[in-house]
Amino acid sequence: MKNPVLKSFAFFIPLLAALVLFISCAVESFAGSLFMVGGWIRGLTGEHKAYVYIYSNESDYKNGIAAKSFIIFPENVKESKAQYRFSMSAGEYLIHVFEDKNGDKKLNRGGYFNSPSEPYGYYKRYRPFLSSPSFEKLKFKLDREIKNANINLIKN
Repeated sequence: MKNPVLKSFAFFIPLLAALVLFISCAVESFAGSLFMVGGWIRGLTGEHKAYVYIYSNESDYKNGIAAKSFIIFPENVKESKAQYRFSMSAGEYLIHVFEDKNGDKKLNRGGYFNSPSEPYGYYKRYRPFLSSPSFEKLKFKLDREIKNANINLIKN
């Protein structure tokens, strides 16, 4: 005589195996589409918050609509630099950072050419010349992990 408990348990083993396989594939697929970006922000005073903005297109960059943003707090700054990291899906992005010296949560401009009056920088090297850089000039393609996305702040 066969045990009815074993018979019903045998039915659930393939079902459970299929469920585990499905979940592991879904998790691997989701995790596989995200890439880690990290590096150092250099030139920070350690006296003010630094804001990091990641933009995904020209229009959002011009309108200040970040795909992702976060804050580097002064206590995380050591020897004028702070480490940062985030994850994003594959695509083209621009990373913009500024140190908010007056605490108003925005990059202030002024002077003769309306240039930034607070330290700022981008992941791709940029030297100012009479106008703000375009998304096209500063974008980078994210299709793999980037461990050395270092940013040097420009001080005016």
